[in-house]
Amino acid sequence: MKILDIACGSGYGTEILSDLGKVTGVDLDPEVVEYACRNYANGCTSFKLGNADDFGFLESLGTFDAVVSLATVEHVEDEYKYLEWIRGALRPGGASVVCFPSVVTMDWAMPHHKRDISIRQARRLFHKTGFEVKRDFYQNHKLDIRHLISEVTSHDNEIPIPPLRQWIGYYLTHPHHAVLRAYETTVGGGVHFGDQEYLLFPVPDADTSPARVKSGSPRFKESFG
Repeated sequence: MKILDIACGSGYGTEILSDLGKVTGVDLDPEVVEYACRNYANGCTSFKLGNADDFGFLESLGTFDAVVSLATVEHVEDEYKYLEWIRGALRPGGASVVCFPSVVTMDWAMPHHKRDISIRQARRLFHKTGFEVKRDFYQNHKLDIRHLISEVTSHDNEIPIPPLRQWIGYYLTHPHHAVLRAYETTVGGGVHFGDQEYLLFPVPDADTSPARVKSGSPRFKESFG
């Protein structure tokens, strides 16, 4: 299989995917790409510096049997155009795995996150971009205030802490989210974190030949079960 790992980060997951074939990892951070090349590049894995919003770059990557896009959809400028590109980058019989948050994140993750996508909105997004959901998985957990404060004040904290004016501006324009956070941090038992993950197959075009429809997604099914 030929696999693309978008927003690959340090490359750890890219190496795991290399058990299935040759994998190209892409990330926009020069430091993490350098780290990935130094620690995980081998005969089955390679890494490139690139931006998921640069569709000229994405088109230059070619086509793949599988595209893995973890924690990317919430960052791109146009999620519809991005998913449409993924669909076009898949070879016949190919599939995609995507993952992104299923809860409110924009109050603390701006400007890194461009949107929050509910489970219902995700289904609409996939339908409009020509995908069928074959499998889905959801994981959720809560952090109470004590643990959340401990997390954001630790030396290795990876949770961004926006300036106060950003919090105020966001909640003034999203008062329902302010109510949600007030509930979570008091009687709700903690701030809710959650992710939604999907295995997607392109929906065949209406004029697809019977032979192509019958072929389904054999390579992906053999490798991922």
